[in-house]
Amino acid sequence: MKRWTLALTLLLAMTGALAAAAPAGAAERQRCFPETGYCVSGAILRYWERNGGLPVFGYPISELRIETVENWTGPVQWFERDRLEDHGSVGVLAGRLGAQALEWQGRPWQSLPRPTSVPRGCRFFPETGHALCGKFLEYWQRNGGLMRFGYPISEPMTETLANGDELWTGTVQYFERRRMEYHPELAGTRYEVLLGLLGRDMYTALSDRCAPPAPFLGPTTRAYPDILGCPSAFPKLAVPAASQRFERGAMYWIANTSTMPWQSGNIWVVFYDNARGSLVWQLHPDYWREGEPASAGLTPPPGLFEPIRGFGKLWRENPTIRETLGWAVEPERADTAVEQYFRGGAFAIYRMNSDRIYIMKPDGAAEDIQRIR
Repeated sequence: MKRWTLALTLLLAMTGALAAAAPAGAAERQRCFPETGYCVSGAILRYWERNGGLPVFGYPISELRIETVENWTGPVQWFERDRLEDHGSVGVLAGRLGAQALEWQGRPWQSLPRPTSVPRGCRFFPETGHALCGKFLEYWQRNGGLMRFGYPISEPMTETLANGDELWTGTVQYFERRRMEYHPELAGTRYEVLLGLLGRDMYTALSDRCAPPAPFLGPTTRAYPDILGCPSAFPKLAVPAASQRFERGAMYWIANTSTMPWQSGNIWVVFYDNARGSLVWQLHPDYWREGEPASAGLTPPPGLFEPIRGFGKLWRENPTIRETLGWAVEPERADTAVEQYFRGGAFAIYRMNSDRIYIMKPDGAAEDIQRIR
């Protein structure tokens, strides 16, 4: 009996010594990415690896941190294409970035057009009133469906997006958590449907980080750092525009990309201010609508023109602008524009037809320069 007691005592002592020598817990595995300088670990790393990794989520662009998202507070990490949220016992969930991105751009999904009929072979979702068809439906079904992407919150539509320093125009569809992009030039490959960089765009929009300069604006942004500074997310890319030169200035119209029905766009008025010794700018909403009179039937002096539509309405209803600009010296001309806001209060507007850029400074001064390449 004494021998057994002694053996038990020695065994317990050895066990205690081994326990004391062992680490409190094995070091948690992590993966670090020199491309962005951030690491991923724990439940979010396991989710990232099991559900597609780099092609699906992109690189991490933030550390793991505590955030409050739609009345929930917990660990969150941002990736180029997603925001992953660790909900503990519930598991890791992807953020509702598709809905957030549309809201941020002034076009909430509830305001987007819905189908009047659903083609055969498509799936209709009464929860949002939208349908899912073709390649987008195939990708949705193969890659996680409702849990991964949420419900569709738009119909397929044509959008122009930034692809580095270039523009890409194609078919996209928004979901609660993602944006899918269809690339027919990559048909038959795993990249025929790609997921948009909504993580990068929303992280930039919600933080103090700088967004990439919009296509055509990169060299100019770098040449004017003190004036322009930090680009904001979601620039207007290749949107309809129009220009008209006047005796003492110009008007430039840029279409509104939001779904506000009362404003089709904005009109920039640019003229030379003798008191300041520089070009200056004013910004006015365009309230003219199709169906309203296009002109007042005025008779301009020979060789000059009465402005029409939105330009004409602003010119007629604002005596100061009319007296400052004078008559138009040419008809209104259609154009295409890229517009980006900078967080210090400046705007850069690239006018594609003339290959020139307006720099609208925060103090109201303006510059009209040839695009820097």
